[in-house]
Amino acid sequence: MEAWLCFAGGNALGAFHVGAWQAVEASGLRVTRASGASIGAVVAAVIAGNPPDRRTEALHAFLDKVAQHRSVSGRRASITAMLLRGHPPLFVPSWPGLWEIVPGMPADRSQFRRGPMRRLLERSIDFDRLNDSDIEVTITALDAETGQIVDFRNRGTTLTVDHLMASTALPILFRPIHIDGRAFLDPGLCENLPLRPLLDRPGDAAIIALDLFTQQGTMLETMDGIGTRAQELFFAGQSARIIQCADLKGRDFHHVVLTDPDDVFVGKAFDFGRSNLARRVELGAALTARALGGLRASLPPAAPASAPLENVSDDSDPSSRPA
Repeated sequence: MEAWLCFAGGNALGAFHVGAWQAVEASGLRVTRASGASIGAVVAAVIAGNPPDRRTEALHAFLDKVAQHRSVSGRRASITAMLLRGHPPLFVPSWPGLWEIVPGMPADRSQFRRGPMRRLLERSIDFDRLNDSDIEVTITALDAETGQIVDFRNRGTTLTVDHLMASTALPILFRPIHIDGRAFLDPGLCENLPLRPLLDRPGDAAIIALDLFTQQGTMLETMDGIGTRAQELFFAGQSARIIQCADLKGRDFHHVVLTDPDDVFVGKAFDFGRSNLARRVELGAALTARALGGLRASLPPAAPASAPLENVSDDSDPSSRPA
């Protein structure tokens, strides 16, 4: 059975997509199209930019590169430090960066520079293979001046690392990316679930939207709890409107959402701690397999997917676990 995958944005929460891909592989579904926003674009590109028998391995290798050993100072202190000093596998401080507020300092365009991320993407993805892939891949980005979401598709467009950098250009933290004279930002500002690019033609494929924020949940009345709920509602509200406005009549649509009620932390999207990445991989595999359970009966048996990340082990520091 044919499947089209939609990968939402959510930074470090994107580890969920790795487990989801494992479940899709194990189901025997034949993926022919994928769309991605932000980290979802990176996941789609890693999948299509590697040989079919190495796709899961390549995703885990990428996670292993960005995984962070939690310091003894704890989860909150570690992520606060990251947002001040950077995360070397992905981004490093820009100069003057935030210091531009000091009188006499020149203006800057971002707090961080992303040379490390660019190099990691170039090592993780064979762009020739991506552009010649059997999977049609659409990467979305937000035109900073027109406010339009632009679809970059490996059918008619030669995708490069710049397209991925554009799709992950979270403003203020990271610089806008210029492509063909246009400045682009992370599309998660207004279309975090890139479902629209998959609905441009008819088909009986199973459409699987993999989302990273849940719309319904209990709000803990603490600053952390309220902030976490606000973040989830901002992105999940987008997804709800996108799905409500989509013409899904006659479509085999499945919406799979990262749901982790134990992880109440407003900074979780920047939490690259090994134990939490591994937890999200497990949730992605389990929740996607459950959602696809109804499809399995009509599919021939498939070889099991690669084992979950063995090298993303649990941290010894309990403060690195979801609060």
